[in-house]
Amino acid sequence: MALLVPNIGEIESLRYLIAQNNHTASLADQSPRNLVLKLFTSNTTPAESDVPSPTAYFEPYGVGNTNAYGYAPSTGYPYCVNNRTDQSYTSQTGILLNGSRWRINNVGSGTTATYPEQTFTFTGDAGDVYGYYVTRANNMPVAVQGVRHYATVGVGTTVSKGDNTDPVIGVVGNQYITIDPDQSVDDLTLGMIVGGNAGIQTGTQVIGIDRALKVVYLDKALIDNIQVATDPSVTFSFGKISAAGHQLVAGDVLYIAAGTGNTTTASGTYTVFSVPNAGEFYTAPALSPTMNATVGLNTATLYSSIMYAERFTNGPYSIQNNGDQIKITLNVALD
Repeated sequence: MALLVPNIGEIESLRYLIAQNNHTASLADQSPRNLVLKLFTSNTTPAESDVPSPTAYFEPYGVGNTNAYGYAPSTGYPYCVNNRTDQSYTSQTGILLNGSRWRINNVGSGTTATYPEQTFTFTGDAGDVYGYYVTRANNMPVAVQGVRHYATVGVGTTVSKGDNTDPVIGVVGNQYITIDPDQSVDDLTLGMIVGGNAGIQTGTQVIGIDRALKVVYLDKALIDNIQVATDPSVTFSFGKISAAGHQLVAGDVLYIAAGTGNTTTASGTYTVFSVPNAGEFYTAPALSPTMNATVGLNTATLYSSIMYAERFTNGPYSIQNNGDQIKITLNVALD
Protein backbone atom coordinates (compact mmCIF):
# COMPACT_ATOMS: atom_id res chain seq x y z
CA MET A 1 0.00 0.00 0.00
CA ALA A 2 1.38 3.41 -0.98
CA LEU A 3 2.02 5.92 1.79
CA LEU A 4 -0.15 9.02 1.99
CA VAL A 5 1.82 12.26 1.96
CA PRO A 6 -0.17 14.82 3.99
CA ASN A 7 -0.08 18.53 3.19
CA ILE A 8 2.66 19.21 5.73
CA GLY A 9 4.71 16.40 4.20
CA GLU A 10 4.26 17.92 0.76
CA ILE A 11 5.53 21.24 2.09
CA GLU A 12 8.66 19.66 3.53
CA SER A 13 9.23 17.63 0.36
CA LEU A 14 9.02 20.75 -1.80
CA ARG A 15 11.37 22.66 0.48
CA TYR A 16 14.00 20.02 -0.10
CA LEU A 17 13.39 19.57 -3.84
CA ILE A 18 13.66 23.26 -4.67
CA ALA A 19 16.37 24.06 -2.05
CA GLN A 20 14.02 26.46 -0.29
CA ASN A 21 15.50 25.41 3.05
CA ASN A 22 18.87 27.01 2.33
CA HIS A 23 18.30 29.54 5.10
CA THR A 24 20.21 27.14 7.36
CA ALA A 25 23.67 28.22 8.42
CA SER A 26 25.51 25.39 6.68
CA LEU A 27 24.14 25.03 3.15
CA ALA A 28 26.56 22.26 2.25
CA ASP A 29 25.36 20.08 5.12
CA GLN A 30 21.68 20.95 5.27
CA SER A 31 20.44 21.62 1.75
CA PRO A 32 20.84 20.36 -1.82
CA ARG A 33 22.17 22.57 -4.60
CA ASN A 34 20.09 25.43 -5.93
CA LEU A 35 18.31 24.84 -9.24
CA VAL A 36 19.06 26.06 -12.77
CA LEU A 37 16.31 27.05 -15.21
CA LYS A 38 17.09 26.01 -18.79
CA LEU A 39 15.34 26.23 -22.15
CA PHE A 40 15.20 23.46 -24.73
CA THR A 41 15.06 23.86 -28.48
CA SER A 42 14.42 20.23 -29.38
CA ASN A 43 10.89 19.31 -30.45
CA THR A 44 10.33 17.36 -27.25
CA THR A 45 7.14 16.61 -25.34
CA PRO A 46 8.17 15.77 -21.77
CA ALA A 47 7.41 12.24 -20.54
CA GLU A 48 8.25 10.35 -17.38
CA SER A 49 10.78 8.14 -19.15
CA ASP A 50 12.73 11.08 -20.61
CA VAL A 51 16.48 11.46 -20.16
CA PRO A 52 18.94 13.95 -21.66
CA SER A 53 20.28 12.86 -25.05
CA PRO A 54 21.80 14.27 -28.26
CA THR A 55 18.26 14.63 -29.67
CA ALA A 56 16.29 15.86 -26.66
CA TYR A 57 16.43 18.77 -24.21
CA PHE A 58 19.43 20.46 -25.81
CA GLU A 59 19.69 24.17 -25.08
CA PRO A 60 19.54 27.04 -27.62
CA TYR A 61 23.28 27.47 -28.08
CA GLY A 62 23.10 27.97 -31.85
CA VAL A 63 20.89 28.67 -34.84
CA GLY A 64 18.52 26.19 -36.43
CA ASN A 65 17.32 23.96 -33.58
CA THR A 66 20.47 21.87 -33.68
CA ASN A 67 22.49 20.39 -30.84
CA ALA A 68 25.49 22.70 -30.41
CA TYR A 69 26.87 21.29 -27.15
CA GLY A 70 30.61 21.67 -26.94
CA TYR A 71 30.54 25.25 -28.22
CA ALA A 72 29.89 28.54 -26.45
CA PRO A 73 26.35 29.87 -27.01
CA SER A 74 26.16 32.29 -29.95
CA THR A 75 22.54 33.31 -29.33
CA GLY A 76 22.84 35.31 -26.14
CA TYR A 77 21.63 32.35 -24.12
CA PRO A 78 23.10 33.17 -20.70
CA TYR A 79 25.67 31.72 -18.40
CA CYS A 80 24.64 31.44 -14.76
CA VAL A 81 25.16 34.41 -12.46
CA ASN A 82 26.14 33.41 -8.93
CA ASN A 83 23.66 34.36 -6.22
CA ARG A 84 25.56 33.16 -3.16
CA THR A 85 29.15 33.64 -2.05
CA ASP A 86 29.53 29.93 -1.23
CA GLN A 87 28.52 28.68 -4.69
CA SER A 88 30.05 29.19 -8.12
CA TYR A 89 28.23 28.03 -11.25
CA THR A 90 29.39 30.56 -13.83
CA SER A 91 30.51 27.86 -16.28
CA GLN A 92 26.94 26.50 -16.43
CA THR A 93 24.30 27.90 -18.81
CA GLY A 94 20.78 28.97 -17.91
CA ILE A 95 19.43 31.03 -15.01
CA LEU A 96 20.59 30.05 -11.53
CA LEU A 97 17.65 30.18 -9.13
CA ASN A 98 17.90 31.22 -5.49
CA GLY A 99 16.24 28.81 -3.08
CA SER A 100 15.39 31.70 -0.77
CA ARG A 101 13.03 33.23 -3.35
CA TRP A 102 10.59 30.34 -3.70
CA ARG A 103 7.15 30.83 -2.13
CA ILE A 104 5.27 27.74 -0.98
CA ASN A 105 1.48 27.75 -0.71
CA ASN A 106 -0.86 25.02 0.45
CA VAL A 107 -4.35 25.20 -1.05
CA GLY A 108 -6.80 22.41 -0.36
CA SER A 109 -5.12 19.08 -1.00
CA GLY A 110 -2.31 20.51 -3.15
CA THR A 111 0.99 22.23 -2.39
CA THR A 112 2.63 24.60 -4.89
CA ALA A 113 5.98 26.37 -4.98
CA THR A 114 6.19 29.51 -7.14
CA TYR A 115 9.28 31.39 -8.29
CA PRO A 116 9.31 35.01 -9.52
CA GLU A 117 9.23 35.56 -13.27
CA GLN A 118 12.54 35.00 -15.06
CA THR A 119 13.50 36.49 -18.43
CA PHE A 120 15.77 35.09 -21.13
CA THR A 121 16.91 37.85 -23.52
CA PHE A 122 18.58 36.79 -26.76
CA THR A 123 21.05 38.64 -28.97
CA GLY A 124 20.33 36.72 -32.17
CA ASP A 125 18.60 33.88 -33.96
CA ALA A 126 18.06 30.83 -31.72
CA GLY A 127 15.36 29.08 -33.73
CA ASP A 128 12.25 27.68 -32.07
CA VAL A 129 12.20 27.23 -28.30
CA TYR A 130 9.79 24.47 -27.27
CA GLY A 131 9.91 24.56 -23.49
CA TYR A 132 11.94 24.72 -20.31
CA TYR A 133 13.31 22.43 -17.65
CA VAL A 134 15.00 22.62 -14.27
CA THR A 135 18.19 20.88 -13.17
CA ARG A 136 20.21 20.74 -9.97
CA ALA A 137 23.09 23.21 -10.24
CA ASN A 138 26.61 22.11 -11.15
CA ASN A 139 29.56 23.90 -12.74
CA MET A 140 30.22 21.55 -15.66
CA PRO A 141 31.50 23.76 -18.52
CA VAL A 142 30.12 23.87 -22.07
CA ALA A 143 33.23 22.06 -23.32
CA VAL A 144 32.13 19.01 -21.31
CA GLN A 145 28.35 19.05 -20.86
CA GLY A 146 26.45 17.12 -23.48
CA VAL A 147 29.52 16.44 -25.64
CA ARG A 148 29.13 12.88 -26.90
CA HIS A 149 31.71 10.38 -25.64
CA TYR A 150 33.65 13.15 -23.88
CA ALA A 151 34.21 11.05 -20.76
CA THR A 152 35.72 7.61 -20.37
CA VAL A 153 34.79 5.06 -17.72
CA GLY A 154 37.57 2.89 -16.38
CA VAL A 155 38.73 0.82 -13.46
CA GLY A 156 39.09 3.08 -10.46
CA THR A 157 40.79 1.84 -7.35
CA THR A 158 40.35 -0.51 -4.41
CA VAL A 159 39.91 0.52 -0.79
CA SER A 160 40.95 -1.97 1.88
CA LYS A 161 39.47 -2.13 5.38
CA GLY A 162 40.46 -4.27 8.34
CA ASP A 163 43.57 -5.88 9.79
CA ASN A 164 44.45 -7.81 12.93
CA THR A 165 44.52 -4.61 14.97
CA ASP A 166 41.40 -2.97 13.51
CA PRO A 167 39.37 -5.87 12.13
CA VAL A 168 36.27 -6.02 10.00
CA ILE A 169 33.72 -8.29 11.66
CA GLY A 170 30.98 -10.29 9.93
CA VAL A 171 28.82 -13.27 10.90
CA VAL A 172 27.89 -15.97 8.40
CA GLY A 173 24.34 -15.50 7.12
CA ASN A 174 24.21 -11.80 7.90
CA GLN A 175 23.96 -9.18 5.16
CA TYR A 176 26.19 -6.64 6.83
CA ILE A 177 29.71 -6.20 8.15
CA THR A 178 31.03 -3.90 10.88
CA ILE A 179 34.10 -1.73 10.33
CA ASP A 180 36.40 -1.15 13.31
CA PRO A 181 35.69 2.17 15.12
CA ASP A 182 39.27 3.31 14.46
CA GLN A 183 38.81 3.05 10.68
CA SER A 184 36.98 5.60 8.55
CA VAL A 185 34.04 4.75 6.29
CA ASP A 186 34.00 8.17 4.62
CA ASP A 187 35.60 6.70 1.49
CA LEU A 188 32.84 4.10 1.05
CA THR A 189 29.58 4.55 -0.85
CA LEU A 190 26.68 2.64 -2.38
CA GLY A 191 27.32 0.31 -5.28
CA MET A 192 30.92 -0.56 -4.44
CA ILE A 193 31.88 -4.20 -5.10
CA VAL A 194 32.89 -5.97 -1.90
CA GLY A 195 35.47 -8.77 -1.95
CA GLY A 196 38.91 -9.81 -0.82
CA ASN A 197 37.58 -12.24 1.76
CA ALA A 198 36.38 -15.87 1.54
CA GLY A 199 33.30 -14.96 3.57
CA ILE A 200 31.95 -12.67 0.84
CA GLN A 201 30.07 -13.93 -2.20
CA THR A 202 31.36 -12.93 -5.62
CA GLY A 203 29.69 -9.79 -6.92
CA THR A 204 28.46 -8.57 -3.54
CA GLN A 205 27.60 -4.85 -3.53
CA VAL A 206 27.19 -2.19 -0.85
CA ILE A 207 23.49 -1.27 -0.49
CA GLY A 208 23.67 0.89 2.64
CA ILE A 209 26.08 2.48 5.12
CA ASP A 210 25.42 3.51 8.70
CA ARG A 211 28.27 5.96 9.11
CA ALA A 212 27.65 6.50 12.83
CA LEU A 213 27.81 2.80 13.71
CA LYS A 214 30.20 1.97 10.85
CA VAL A 215 27.98 -0.82 9.58
CA VAL A 216 28.06 -1.63 5.85
CA TYR A 217 24.98 -3.38 4.47
CA LEU A 218 25.37 -5.89 1.62
CA ASP A 219 23.07 -7.26 -1.08
CA LYS A 220 24.23 -10.85 -0.46
CA ALA A 221 24.56 -12.83 2.76
CA LEU A 222 27.99 -13.74 4.12
CA ILE A 223 28.98 -17.35 3.46
CA ASP A 224 31.57 -17.51 6.25
CA ASN A 225 32.58 -15.55 9.32
CA ILE A 226 34.88 -12.56 8.93
CA GLN A 227 37.14 -12.38 11.97
CA VAL A 228 40.72 -12.10 13.19
CA ALA A 229 41.10 -15.89 13.44
CA THR A 230 40.58 -16.28 9.68
CA ASP A 231 40.84 -13.03 7.71
CA PRO A 232 39.68 -9.66 9.11
CA SER A 233 40.19 -7.67 5.88
CA VAL A 234 37.75 -6.67 3.12
CA THR A 235 38.18 -4.77 -0.14
CA PHE A 236 35.84 -2.29 -1.84
CA SER A 237 36.27 -1.73 -5.58
CA PHE A 238 34.71 0.85 -7.93
CA GLY A 239 35.05 2.53 -11.30
CA LYS A 240 35.93 6.11 -12.17
CA ILE A 241 35.01 8.75 -14.73
CA SER A 242 37.82 10.53 -16.58
CA ALA A 243 36.80 13.88 -18.07
CA ALA A 244 39.39 16.63 -18.46
CA GLY A 245 38.34 19.94 -16.91
CA HIS A 246 35.01 18.65 -15.61
CA GLN A 247 34.88 21.25 -12.76
CA LEU A 248 32.53 19.08 -10.72
CA VAL A 249 32.67 18.88 -6.93
CA ALA A 250 31.42 16.33 -4.42
CA GLY A 251 27.65 16.54 -4.11
CA ASP A 252 26.96 17.59 -7.71
CA VAL A 253 24.21 15.64 -9.47
CA LEU A 254 24.47 14.68 -13.13
CA TYR A 255 23.15 12.20 -15.70
CA ILE A 256 25.71 9.79 -17.14
CA ALA A 257 24.79 8.24 -20.49
CA ALA A 258 26.73 5.10 -21.35
CA GLY A 259 28.48 5.42 -24.70
CA THR A 260 30.18 3.35 -27.37
CA GLY A 261 31.27 -0.10 -26.27
CA ASN A 262 30.03 0.46 -22.75
CA THR A 263 28.03 -2.56 -21.65
CA THR A 264 28.66 -2.37 -17.90
CA THR A 265 27.86 1.24 -16.97
CA ALA A 266 24.17 1.77 -16.21
CA SER A 267 22.97 5.07 -17.70
CA GLY A 268 21.32 7.10 -14.97
CA THR A 269 21.48 9.90 -12.44
CA TYR A 270 24.54 9.89 -10.20
CA THR A 271 25.94 12.07 -7.43
CA VAL A 272 29.62 13.03 -7.50
CA PHE A 273 31.09 11.20 -4.50
CA SER A 274 34.68 12.39 -4.59
CA VAL A 275 37.03 14.28 -6.89
CA PRO A 276 40.66 13.13 -6.71
CA ASN A 277 41.82 15.59 -9.38
CA ALA A 278 40.65 17.97 -12.11
CA GLY A 279 40.32 15.19 -14.65
CA GLU A 280 38.63 12.40 -12.68
CA PHE A 281 35.75 11.80 -10.30
CA TYR A 282 33.96 8.96 -8.54
CA THR A 283 30.21 8.57 -8.19
CA ALA A 284 27.49 7.42 -5.84
CA PRO A 285 26.22 4.87 -6.61
CA ALA A 286 29.68 3.65 -7.55
CA LEU A 287 30.35 2.62 -11.14
CA SER A 288 31.35 -0.93 -11.94
CA PRO A 289 35.10 -1.61 -11.50
CA THR A 290 35.04 -4.18 -14.33
CA MET A 291 34.76 -2.26 -17.57
CA ASN A 292 34.27 -5.06 -20.10
CA ALA A 293 37.66 -6.31 -18.87
CA THR A 294 39.30 -3.61 -21.00
CA VAL A 295 40.40 -0.33 -19.51
CA GLY A 296 39.54 2.67 -21.69
CA LEU A 297 37.05 0.88 -23.94
CA ASN A 298 34.04 2.57 -22.44
CA THR A 299 32.87 6.13 -23.02
CA ALA A 300 30.11 8.24 -21.51
CA THR A 301 28.33 11.55 -22.11
CA LEU A 302 27.76 13.84 -19.13
CA TYR A 303 24.58 15.92 -18.78
CA SER A 304 22.83 17.95 -16.12
CA SER A 305 20.04 15.71 -14.83
CA ILE A 306 16.45 16.82 -15.49
CA MET A 307 14.27 17.41 -12.43
CA TYR A 308 11.21 19.11 -13.95
CA ALA A 309 10.28 19.80 -17.58
CA GLU A 310 7.45 21.61 -19.35
CA ARG A 311 6.59 22.19 -23.00
CA PHE A 312 5.12 25.61 -23.80
CA THR A 313 1.35 25.31 -24.22
CA ASN A 314 1.28 27.94 -26.98
CA GLY A 315 4.75 27.29 -28.31
CA PRO A 316 7.15 26.92 -29.82
CA TYR A 317 8.34 30.50 -29.57
CA SER A 318 10.49 31.65 -32.46
CA ILE A 319 13.63 33.57 -31.46
CA GLN A 320 14.96 35.49 -34.47
CA ASN A 321 16.13 38.96 -33.46
CA ASN A 322 18.35 40.76 -31.02
CA GLY A 323 16.22 41.59 -27.98
CA ASP A 324 13.70 38.75 -28.34
CA GLN A 325 12.67 37.47 -24.92
CA ILE A 326 11.08 34.50 -23.21
CA LYS A 327 9.55 35.03 -19.76
CA ILE A 328 8.85 32.14 -17.40
CA THR A 329 7.13 31.93 -14.02
CA LEU A 330 7.87 28.60 -12.40
CA ASN A 331 5.24 26.61 -10.55
CA VAL A 332 6.09 23.24 -9.02
CA ALA A 333 3.15 21.33 -7.54
CA LEU A 334 2.63 18.24 -5.40
CA ASP A 335 -0.93 16.89 -5.19
